[in-house]
Amino acid sequence: MERRTKKEKEWINKFRVDWAEDSLGLWSVKYFEVEDKSIENLRLALHGRPCIPGTYSKLVHQHRGIIMSDTTAEALDHYEAYQQAKGRVLINGLGLGCFLRIILTKPEVTHVDVVEIDKDVIGLVGRYFFSDERVTIHCANALTYEWGRKKWDVVWHDIWDNLCTDNIEEMERLRTKFAKHCDWQGCWCETEVANMLYT
Repeated sequence: MERRTKKEKEWINKFRVDWAEDSLGLWSVKYFEVEDKSIENLRLALHGRPCIPGTYSKLVHQHRGIIMSDTTAEALDHYEAYQQAKGRVLINGLGLGCFLRIILTKPEVTHVDVVEIDKDVIGLVGRYFFSDERVTIHCANALTYEWGRKKWDVVWHDIWDNLCTDNIEEMERLRTKFAKHCDWQGCWCETEVANMLYT
């Protein structure tokens, strides 16, 4: 297990959610344990994504498996976007809601639009944000939803289930679509996926 700085450990712990275990439709939020020398953690480490031991949450689809978790690697994947977040933010993909929850702790974030394609994910996870006036959740496809001339300070794209080079085309489509609609944008694990083309 690689060593983490105090700042990284603090960020990783802040990224975790405390939602109740629950299900809606084909979706579930479940808890799971990661042990230091477990086979699963060794496998993650071999893929460059080791996890600090502890209890975590995951968003699971009945047929597609784990879609998102609040593990160490996921937290670090979102760190740059967290640092950039200010003013008006657009998040494409709600997932487990970790990123939305953590950027709402920043006073400089004034409004967040979230696009989530699955109404049951909104019902299961989005409900934790329904009372926050700064959040608007849209049930739509991020690739096709039309915004007109709307602009944001930051746009974060996280609509993919896993790391795969097939994601590159959609990443490029989203980057092109929002190029004139924001000051900064990023895609979940874009560098890692691009590196897969050369390994």
